[in-house]
Amino acid sequence: MKEFKIFQHPAGKQEEVKQGWSWPGFFFGPIWALVKKLWGLGAVLLVIVLLLSAVPVETELGILTTLIMLVIYIVCGINGNSWREKNLRSRGYDHLDTVSAANPDGAIAEYIKKFRNPAE
Repeated sequence: MKEFKIFQHPAGKQEEVKQGWSWPGFFFGPIWALVKKLWGLGAVLLVIVLLLSAVPVETELGILTTLIMLVIYIVCGINGNSWREKNLRSRGYDHLDTVSAANPDGAIAEYIKKFRNPAE
């Protein structure tokens, strides 16, 4: 089971954010950021990764740029979920609860179940 923070927008839409390491952030970095509506971060990361990708890997500079990109993706994995939380808060979402669930959909379902049956 994983821990998820549940956020809700005043309009009623709910979002979940897994706690800890972000595998999608690590593997997909800039694209993941854009999908999660982290527009500024996603755009900056995309430009940086595209510029670094233009350097041929066979050169010494290419090896350095590859290592820099690896560090960027590791930073996205470490910080991705906390960046997402901050973004949701800035967009008007409120943190409601933290629940344990096997997956994101299960986290929302668990929150709804808990909300409807507060004694559990």
